[in-house]
Amino acid sequence: MSPKVTEAYKEEKRASILAGALHCFVDKGFQATTIDDIARHLHISKGSLYGYFSSKEEMYIQLAHARMDDMVATLDALYRETSSAKAMLRHMFERFRRQPLDELRRWLTFHLEFMTYASRRPELVASNRAYLDKALQLLNRILASGKQSGEFRPDLDESSAAYLFWAVRDGLAMSFLLDGDEAEYRRILDDMEAMVMKHLTV
Repeated sequence: MSPKVTEAYKEEKRASILAGALHCFVDKGFQATTIDDIARHLHISKGSLYGYFSSKEEMYIQLAHARMDDMVATLDALYRETSSAKAMLRHMFERFRRQPLDELRRWLTFHLEFMTYASRRPELVASNRAYLDKALQLLNRILASGKQSGEFRPDLDESSAAYLFWAVRDGLAMSFLLDGDEAEYRRILDDMEAMVMKHLTV
């Protein structure tokens, strides 16, 4: 077997394990899920699993970063195509709208659980900070590009606006974490988009 094929197999196996871990995290929660649960779900041995990941914490971190990296790559491609900061922001809102509220609740539940867990483990804080920094840097880049192109107001503080954007987005998701109507959630998300775009361009 050539090295190239071997590497492709490893990547496929890693992706399979991460998908299994995600299923278990969503089903049982981060802290309640064990390595045994993930191995059992995937019908593989713990030893085989440990050949790819050292812990369930590493699996969670890989999952979170993969989601953010996917958004960054998609928006980079869109910018090369349109050179429009407004189009990039509208694409982000469209991604939010495409995610069903039930799915958002499942993801947010174990994401919050991991953050609480990580807050008591200094070795995990840096990894979580790196994830947050990716989100903030992405918004900073979009907003700075919009200022330069004249799409956004010249006096905009992109750093503060990036924090505000994610705070409002996360706050909206938190408000619907336990209950609430999907149609109402989407209506408020639409209003949020209109307000954000108005603030950026006035």
